[in-house]
Amino acid sequence: MPISMLDQMLFNLSCDHKVVLGRLGGAENWTCEQCQKTTDLSYGPYRATLDKDLDTANQIDLQEKAKGNTVTRL
Repeated sequence: MPISMLDQMLFNLSCDHKVVLGRLGGAENWTCEQCQKTTDLSYGPYRATLDKDLDTANQIDLQEKAKGNTVTRL
């Protein structure tokens, strides 16, 4: 049973730490759990990258579902 790409892909924060992509859905800001630096996800390169990565993950999940697989979110 495939695990959702939202739970597998990582997103680079402004502090160079990473967070699981699926945790960022709908977030406008994210405070890094390692260093406490906040990344503004509402505009600029972070917004564009986040939107692109979320779309990519969703498309991969849809392809798996189209093959008849159940995609599991963790």
